[in-house]
Amino acid sequence: MLLILLAASLWGTAGIFVRTIEKYNISEMQIVLLRAFFSAVMVGLLMLFRDKSLFRIKAKDSVIFAAAGIFSIVMFNFCYYKTMALTSLSVAAVLLYTAPFFVVIMSVFLFKQPLTVKKCAACLTAFIGCCLVTGVFSSAQRIGAAALIYGILTGFGYSLYTVFSKILLDKGYHSLTITFYTFVFAFFVCLPISDIGGIFGAVKQSPIGLLVAVLMALINTVIPYILYTAGLVGVDQSAAPVIAMIEPVVATLIGAAFYNEKITVTGVLGIIIVLISVFILNIKGRKSNVRA
Repeated sequence: MLLILLAASLWGTAGIFVRTIEKYNISEMQIVLLRAFFSAVMVGLLMLFRDKSLFRIKAKDSVIFAAAGIFSIVMFNFCYYKTMALTSLSVAAVLLYTAPFFVVIMSVFLFKQPLTVKKCAACLTAFIGCCLVTGVFSSAQRIGAAALIYGILTGFGYSLYTVFSKILLDKGYHSLTITFYTFVFAFFVCLPISDIGGIFGAVKQSPIGLLVAVLMALINTVIPYILYTAGLVGVDQSAAPVIAMIEPVVATLIGAAFYNEKITVTGVLGIIIVLISVFILNIKGRKSNVRA
């Protein structure tokens, strides 16, 4: 549980990097490309020095890795960044956390996990807490149709990473292997649909934009993805996104601290509710024979 909490806290810093890097005329898809490239390089170097056998995967499993890269990295990140551009960081974060509902439903069919009252109650309680944190129930918060659609797609994409990772962990793959190939496939998918010339032009004009992208890959991507994937070992996959609902709390606090996004009494109440839902959730996942 601690690994997932740490991962979610680092993911909550996404708004800082996205808002900063956009100032250097780098688009959402270009951010996804840079994030995938630097993340793959960093994880690849770590695997190279730790254990070269981690690069080995079965050809038939490459489809799962590719799907994870396309849907849970490219689609997820693009939609998340678009949501941030269309609404506040806190609202983007709470729309992201429609993910647990998708995971719970998919787990019933894919992993034969029981749909218990406890799981449903934990999801609903945490989501209500997130809504209170972000002020979605307030008339001051306006969510356009585009932001809502992108936000829900963000939640769906995030839920797919949990599902794909669980499948690959059960097949015996290391968390580093899963993270590496997910980003490798994501990079190659982004390559033909991103303006590479535009990236070089933006970096040439403002080299600091490249530094921000590298830091984003390390702090907001590599470290949290490795922690989250490793944290899925022995954890009920439908519970993991509920635990990770600490992210909207972090995103809201960052929005208040750096971008003058107000936090109210109901927001504080929401934070308390989210924390309660996270810590009272009884996680009893069966242990998998994986290396992590």
